[in-house]
Amino acid sequence: MNFTQLFQSTYAGLLIYPALALVIALALTRLCIKFLPKFGFVRLPSERHIHTTPIPRGGGVAVAIAFFTASAAFLLGANIPGGQEYFLRFLLPAIPLVAVGLVDDRWEISAWIKLAVHLVVATIIWNQTRPQYTFFTWTTPWFVSLGVTAAWVILVINAFNLIDGLDGLATGLGIISCGCMAVWFILLGNRAMEVVTIAIMAGALLGFLRYNFNPARIFLGDTGSTFIGLFFAILSLSTMDRVVTLTSILIPLLAIGVPIFDVFLAIWRRSARKLENNHAGGIMTGDKDHLHHRMLRETQGQKATAFRLYLVGCVFAVMAIIVLLLRQSAPAIGYLILLFALLIVLRQFASIELWDSARLIHRGLSKPHIALCLHLVQPFYDFLAIALSFVITANLILCTCRDLPLFICCFAPMALTLCLSRTYRVYWVRAGLGNYWRLALTVCLGALTSCIVVWFIRTDLLVGTYQLKNRELLAAALLFTLLNISLICFERFFIHYAEGYLYKRLFFLFQQQTRKRLRRILLYGGGRTCRFFANQLYNSVSEGGETIVGIVDDAPALQNLIVHGFPVLGGLDQLESIWDKRPFDKVVITMIHIPAEKLDILKDFCIKHNVDLTTYRTLEEPLLPKTENGTDL
Repeated sequence: MNFTQLFQSTYAGLLIYPALALVIALALTRLCIKFLPKFGFVRLPSERHIHTTPIPRGGGVAVAIAFFTASAAFLLGANIPGGQEYFLRFLLPAIPLVAVGLVDDRWEISAWIKLAVHLVVATIIWNQTRPQYTFFTWTTPWFVSLGVTAAWVILVINAFNLIDGLDGLATGLGIISCGCMAVWFILLGNRAMEVVTIAIMAGALLGFLRYNFNPARIFLGDTGSTFIGLFFAILSLSTMDRVVTLTSILIPLLAIGVPIFDVFLAIWRRSARKLENNHAGGIMTGDKDHLHHRMLRETQGQKATAFRLYLVGCVFAVMAIIVLLLRQSAPAIGYLILLFALLIVLRQFASIELWDSARLIHRGLSKPHIALCLHLVQPFYDFLAIALSFVITANLILCTCRDLPLFICCFAPMALTLCLSRTYRVYWVRAGLGNYWRLALTVCLGALTSCIVVWFIRTDLLVGTYQLKNRELLAAALLFTLLNISLICFERFFIHYAEGYLYKRLFFLFQQQTRKRLRRILLYGGGRTCRFFANQLYNSVSEGGETIVGIVDDAPALQNLIVHGFPVLGGLDQLESIWDKRPFDKVVITMIHIPAEKLDILKDFCIKHNVDLTTYRTLEEPLLPKTENGTDL
């Protein structure tokens, strides 16, 4: 590469060509604002959209033209080696995508037609390089490679399409994603062409954002949002052309984190609602529960909502960079940080999806046919758990999981033990503690049987070929057993837990995040009746919503302790001070027998503070006259 090419591919590439894209985007966007409405490219206000006045749409064509013009000047004009092929990787699939985007922005075509075009686009992308992906040393055949490519391209394209519901949101998130992807390619090394292309895309988006940010004068439309998604889909696939690792999958997912997270929540939410109610819309039916809709309801301002989502996008980008920086020295620490961050994000932003899922479990399990289907599915889940336990153990101990005879020796005894036991005769939604103990013992017996079979049949392989010592064999046996116990028992426990307690806790979380007021209950009495009442409250949700703030009990031994999951706030003589610290709306007496003087104290207090007073009974009442030999219970 001579001096002119070096200058054009570095300094000019990072400065002049992105600036050229920015200027072209600014000029073309102004022209689009003026001329697109004359051809009918206008987004009218509707229930699903936030804007209240007609706005021109289809402005993404300005971004596409600016990007390809500046990229052509860089890749073709500077005579960069391999530049023409790289330019065509973006241009050829973009032509049908932008064309159908313009048609949709003008005439609103069917979602299925757009999906068909997206499949064509994905096929074009795959045919250009015909990539081969390698998972755990297994190289995919061409049809699997095509399927993976198509799934990824469609996912990313529609992720940016779905998030484009707020002034400047998709454009701004695209710029943030460009920054993250640029860091990624810089760290990979020898990727100057990709880095400059990313900078050009960022320049084109920045020029369009000038007129797209609130109050927007023009929208991207499907033309622009799908083109942005196409750009990142192609860019990220270029790093997965070899061995597919966890890092190579995570980095593009995090770089375009907010759109991907939003489409993940949309699929989750709509699937749960469809399963609960057959008359609800499907996965491709729009709603107003996207991330920007939720934040807009909270902030009541498009600018504040956009900036908050920009911040979330930056958080995803920072997580991606942390994983990148730690991928060689301490990958486990990077993944652990990522896991905790994702749990926090789910806790903060997925309350609606968690609530819909818990409601589906709670209401669905009460329907016999759904409960029966769940019961029939459990053996297949167990078989999958056994296979997964083998894969994890084999990869950690043997560094391979492709030994089919070894897999059969581990899988068959374990699966046979579960089938011959009474495990599948237990209705696990209503299982008792003894059932869980028997299940754990059954799994241990099955794992022990598998280990014995492996020892007698495959000892020569383990000791001779893999050269495993007794300590490593013991570690493999323990790991295989613990993984099976964890995966198989956890599934049963989660269903039992989610059907009751989790449902109520998610109900509280949902109402708190939607700012619905909960009626606060104070319980008087911390005995068994208190536990019965709490269980009933947690398993039956009323529209008003109630939550327990604590317990009042006169027993000195219970003071300042946690009983049945709730704090004992004091005795009856401390009721006034408890009221001052934690006001409540209702007192529920959870005692079978209450002295008259204490009942009078409660009545006087509740009348004084306008608090409801009720009692909870769990007594058996006869419905027929007592028989001659019968006794009342």
